[in-house]
Amino acid sequence: MGLKDLSRSNGDLESVLAPLRIALRLEQEGKQFFSEAATAVTGKAARQTFEFLAAEEDKHVRRIQHFYETLEQSEGRDVPDSDESDADARMIGFDNRMAQLRDEIRPTLSDVDAYKMALKFENGAEEFYARQVALSADPRIQKFYVWLINEESMHARVLNSCIQFAENPAAWFEQRR
Repeated sequence: MGLKDLSRSNGDLESVLAPLRIALRLEQEGKQFFSEAATAVTGKAARQTFEFLAAEEDKHVRRIQHFYETLEQSEGRDVPDSDESDADARMIGFDNRMAQLRDEIRPTLSDVDAYKMALKFENGAEEFYARQVALSADPRIQKFYVWLINEESMHARVLNSCIQFAENPAAWFEQRR
């Protein structure tokens, strides 16, 4: 069903808005988790990683709010366009910053545990967004969730990179060649 049909039926619009409210809550919880983790971890790289991820989640919150509010205010007639994700470029930038900190980084076991916990959170959000793509018949809504999937996937790659760096720095640097 297209969004033109949603403007005629409040129940159909609600079926689009309800998962967006869940997505908003997921991103807000992610921001809170990453902000708290940034203050709890001991390593500089871990702190910077979690600060980066908290800022990323903040961007997602704003994006979801805009998407939601536009749909709600237009009663489903207007769907904001979703840009292509630049997650791959941001991932490269993140890894480059990590490499520059080579001599300053001494990850601890608690940092690795925090990375692994954060990775579970990111994977759960990505799975939720993938289900929403499958449930939506509107390609514009699907595109928005695909954008979110790409973002969460990049976050998971950041966390996996941090885990690999912490567990085997030599292999991490070798992989970058």
